[in-house]
Amino acid sequence: MPGRLLAILALLPWLATAVLGGAWPRAEGEGFLAASGTVEGPDEFGLYSQSFSVFAEYGATERLTLGVDLGGDAGRMSKAIAFLRWPLGRSERQLRVALEVGAGQVDQEAALRPAFSVGRGISIGERHGWLNADTRAILFEGGTTAYETDVTAGLSLGDRVKALVQLQAGAPAQGRDYLRLAPSVVYEARPGTQIELGLTEPLTGGGERGFKLGLWRTF
Repeated sequence: MPGRLLAILALLPWLATAVLGGAWPRAEGEGFLAASGTVEGPDEFGLYSQSFSVFAEYGATERLTLGVDLGGDAGRMSKAIAFLRWPLGRSERQLRVALEVGAGQVDQEAALRPAFSVGRGISIGERHGWLNADTRAILFEGGTTAYETDVTAGLSLGDRVKALVQLQAGAPAQGRDYLRLAPSVVYEARPGTQIELGLTEPLTGGGERGFKLGLWRTF
């Protein structure tokens, strides 16, 4: 893994801390579901690729969140992880830190996925939002390791609209390291139901521009 990307992966969570970010546990008894589909392309042959993701979590207790993280395409499931997450430190402090441990399959190989999240809420004028950094290590049964870091900034633009931008960095066990930018807008269609429209733009590591349509549901 190139030293430059390793430095990015190591520093992004602390950069998020410096400019205020957030990693909050799900409230006890509250659930959240996000399902999305992404179309990328065309590639050099004029072809488009499609993928999906499903993320769900549930507040089992005040300090324990349970969840699943699924992803794949029409041909196969590329990711199926079940996880536990709990906050570190006092719940009343402004800076939030959380530890996560997940297990399942990634690229059809058994894997463990420890993760660390850090952040804090932000305010810009009368607008409120958050900045969150998640760093994950994927430990494969065969002994190889992959790394991922996502830094997400979100800001409420009104009572029903939020704007998000995410920087995604990764070093897969196989393939090229990557850096992507993923902005999106989330609109509350009705209480508890939100629609996400977004783009993905590769910065380094190849890949094609993509369009994302997602549905968020709280219950």
